[in-house]
Amino acid sequence: MPSADDLFNQLKDANTRLEAIKGHLVDLKAGTDAVKNAVNETNATLTTGFDALVTLGTYTNLALSQNAKQNDAIICILEHISKNTCEILNEAVVQRRLQKDMQEDLDSLEFLYATEHGSAALEQKRLAELRRQVEECCPPPEADAACKYQPCAAPRPLGDPPKAGDVILERSGRGKRENRAG
Repeated sequence: MPSADDLFNQLKDANTRLEAIKGHLVDLKAGTDAVKNAVNETNATLTTGFDALVTLGTYTNLALSQNAKQNDAIICILEHISKNTCEILNEAVVQRRLQKDMQEDLDSLEFLYATEHGSAALEQKRLAELRRQVEECCPPPEADAACKYQPCAAPRPLGDPPKAGDVILERSGRGKRENRAG
């Protein structure tokens, strides 16, 4: 049978081994705590980054929507311009034809009138000169414009892009790093 000293020594040895195991467990816990802290820090960084991406994605979607609305307004204005240009061209062709015909008729009438009524032709020229002088002094009122412009609906301005994390969007569309310390 073992003696009390033997049992005491065995207990001391067991206690020494338990202390060594306890030291290893403390080291192991410190290691797992470091891993847990690194995982938590990475998770926080990823969460912040994803939040920034969602913010930038939302702004991008708004900007695309804004561009689509602006394009609709631009197309509407271009359609107005196209329609008006076509109508002006058609009218110019008709007017040119009429002016040519009228000029030929007026030349003939003027010649016939001046030949038959010489004194009346001179009076007509004198009155035309007098009318020109009066209109130079007091021009007649201008006719109302034939075209009344109707602007197309335009979207409200979008506004500046959001700040997302340490990336700030610039109007040029390129990202710029911002110094967090200063």
